[in-house]
Amino acid sequence: MGASLLLALLQTIGALAEVLLLPVAIAAVGRSLGLPVPHALAWVPGRPGPLAALIGGLILVRLLAQAVARSVSARLADGMGKALSQALYLSVFDPNRQEDDLGVPAQTLARLSTEGVKSVVSYFTAYIPALVQTALMLVVALAVLLPVSPLAAVIVVIGMVALPLASKPTMGENIKVQLGQLRKYDKVGVHFEHALRGLNTLKIFGADQRQADDLAEESEGFRRITMGVLGGQLRSLIKADVVIYTSLILAVAATVLIGQGGPARVLSCLVVALAGVRLFAPERQLVYMMHSGMVAIKQGKAIDDILQARQGSDGESAALGTAPESRKKVAPEEVPATIPEASEEVVPEASLEASEEAARESESESASEPASKSALDAVRISVPGSASKPALSAVGMPATRSTDVMRQNAGSVQSGSDHADQADMSDDDSLGIRARALTYTYPDGFQALTDLNFNLPAKGHVGLVGASGSGKSTLAGLLSGRLQGYAGELTIGGRQISDLSREDLVGLQTVVRGTDHLFTGTIRSNLDPAGLGYSDWELQDALDQVGLTGLVQSKGGLNAPIDPEGGNLSGGQRQRLSIARGLLRRSPVYIFDEATSAVDREHDATLAALMDALGKESLVLTITHRLAGVRNADAILFLQGGRLAECGGFHELMDAGGGFAAQWKEQAQYEDGE
Repeated sequence: MGASLLLALLQTIGALAEVLLLPVAIAAVGRSLGLPVPHALAWVPGRPGPLAALIGGLILVRLLAQAVARSVSARLADGMGKALSQALYLSVFDPNRQEDDLGVPAQTLARLSTEGVKSVVSYFTAYIPALVQTALMLVVALAVLLPVSPLAAVIVVIGMVALPLASKPTMGENIKVQLGQLRKYDKVGVHFEHALRGLNTLKIFGADQRQADDLAEESEGFRRITMGVLGGQLRSLIKADVVIYTSLILAVAATVLIGQGGPARVLSCLVVALAGVRLFAPERQLVYMMHSGMVAIKQGKAIDDILQARQGSDGESAALGTAPESRKKVAPEEVPATIPEASEEVVPEASLEASEEAARESESESASEPASKSALDAVRISVPGSASKPALSAVGMPATRSTDVMRQNAGSVQSGSDHADQADMSDDDSLGIRARALTYTYPDGFQALTDLNFNLPAKGHVGLVGASGSGKSTLAGLLSGRLQGYAGELTIGGRQISDLSREDLVGLQTVVRGTDHLFTGTIRSNLDPAGLGYSDWELQDALDQVGLTGLVQSKGGLNAPIDPEGGNLSGGQRQRLSIARGLLRRSPVYIFDEATSAVDREHDATLAALMDALGKESLVLTITHRLAGVRNADAILFLQGGRLAECGGFHELMDAGGGFAAQWKEQAQYEDGE
């Protein structure tokens, strides 16, 4: 505030020097034209030397005041901007911060750290100085105009006092509109941010176009509000100009009627008119900035609340002897029941490049470790009645049995997606998945998958397991079409996945990941993001299958609100809601990629049984590092270093005593220790 007052004083001194230059210049021009100079301007030197010195001095004062004011303003803006941005940066971009820690979305925090900080800085470097200068200009007006025309001076001062009163009604309405614009801006920004985070989910459920239409409608509303703000500012300026020019006309008229007679009256009128315009300039600028000044107050209050909340959080953490980052609310269901390995997450497509890089890093670690070379690089999961049913065998390992639970597709599987019928599978009686010599190498040269061979028929539950970096999520990315450019064969229903369009793949598959997005809205809108109109019975049945019926009833039913990112649910509850959403699609193929990583043991068993039952109607591929979830699967594929190391039923793999058995025993030991 001290710097703001100094700016106001410097700007007033510069304005005074500029205003005084006007009568000096008018008197000099009048003398050069032979016109009589008014008594009020008799102090202006007539000789060229002193006149030049006076004009040069006033110009120098004006330039020095401007230079010092710019320096003070720049230092004030730089200091405030850095201090506020740095403080907010810790709140906005702290990776350990949960979205609801400060009660506002990350997008709002990001806006406050940029536009909000800029607005607050402008408040202290422009608005406050203009406000104070407006008050000081009343004194300047009296000092300059009283000697020329006392009545004109009074009229100008009255106009300066009346100007904000004339603009107040419009200004109040404009401020409301501008605050509404900020709220709309926040709403559109948060909506866009959440839609971007959940883009992959929106595409899977065919709701991306609906979200795009909603965003377009909201953006158009924001544009209309913005035009309303600009129109309001224009109306305020028009009213201000009416007051200014009315005051100046009256002041000039008073000078003509009452001032000194003769030709000197002309010079007096020029002084009143030209000086009056400059005297009103700071106040006119203040009217223009009034709206942004009020908005800056609101944004400054929001920033202050955030910083106070953070300081309170830090102080509480210090009192407890813990770091602020470690103070997280962990619901009981979020505690892992098995060894907490790093999951191979697949992020939305907007972050595809980052996710591929993370996957490469993870899998590089695994590939760099010594691994036993498997003699089992090819496997066929046979179907009873099939022409070829070779037994699985491996050097030094017992032969595994053919899986007799998986069956040929007895008929077409109805899909809940509008795009399901776009993949023409009529030439093949099975929607099974087949891989032959499947190899995938990332653009940087890291080979994530090597020579995979397997057949998965149309129905059954298959577990895909292995340590982090073994290639599980890379294979899931290939199956979903997220990753492309593989070598070898990867087919579904006899057609290469690389030849299928995204619409075909979306229609054939339902991919549910542990990181899937929940949208702000209700339980109903999250279960049916595309607005397909599922009945309440269908929605309740899906919730019942994942064990969420009791929770939904306790929250008030299907229309119970869901906070941004599902913030009012635990991690396991969010994942079970995502699974329920996937069940409603009734697709031929389900891929559950670490979909139960945050679910507790009780519900983990329920979901494992659900996958087994779902496999009787569809092909279910469960990708997980928690082996308990695939214990009863029809078959288990165990990846190691990007290769298919083992496969078979649970008991066969345990009897073989290989990598799967070792990982199972390690997890069991951990759980027993719990």
